[in-house]
Amino acid sequence: MNEKDPRAVRTKNLLKESFVQLLEEKDFKYITIKDITTKATINRATFYAHYIDKYILLEELVIDCFEEMLPIEILNSINLTEDIIKELIVFLYEYNISFYQKRKIDSTSIASTVDNLLKYKIDTLIEKILNSMVARNELDSKDTNILVKLISSSVYSCAQYCYFSKNNKEYNIEKTISFIMNGMKAVK
Repeated sequence: MNEKDPRAVRTKNLLKESFVQLLEEKDFKYITIKDITTKATINRATFYAHYIDKYILLEELVIDCFEEMLPIEILNSINLTEDIIKELIVFLYEYNISFYQKRKIDSTSIASTVDNLLKYKIDTLIEKILNSMVARNELDSKDTNILVKLISSSVYSCAQYCYFSKNNKEYNIEKTISFIMNGMKAVK
C-alpha cells in the first residue's frame, strides 16, 4: 500500500480520529478493533492493511501528537539553555495533561508504552542539541551519551513529578534546571 496515496492518508486519519474519540470515551484496554472500525465506518481488513494492532496505532498517535505539540523553538534549538530546558519540561507537563487527562489512559493499561515513546523522543531531541554543541567544540563528544540520558531523564522526571504532585511546579522546574545547568558546567 502506498502510504502517500491520498486515500490511504484519509483512511489513516479517519482511524486516528476515531481512535482518539474512543480514548476520550473509554479506557484503552476496553477499545477493540471492532470499536475503531465501526466508529471509522471502515471494515476490519482495511484497518489491518494500515496497522498490525491497536498498539501500533497508539504509537503512531503518540508520536504524531508529540510532534504537532512540540514548540518550534525546541525543535530548532542548537543550544541547551535554561529557557529551552524550561520550555521542554513545561511542554512535557502539558503533553501529559493533554494525553492522560483528556483520554482515558491509566497507568495499568498503556502508560508505560507512552512513557517509553516520549523518553525516546526526548533523548533524540537532547542528543541533536548536544551534537550541535559538540560540532561547535562547546562540549566534548565523549560526554554526549551520558549527558543525553542524564538530561533527558531529569527533564522527563521533573515533568512527571510536576504532573502527579500538582504543587510547587515552578520551584521543581527551577531546581531541575539548576541541576542540569550545573552538571553541564562540570563537563565543559
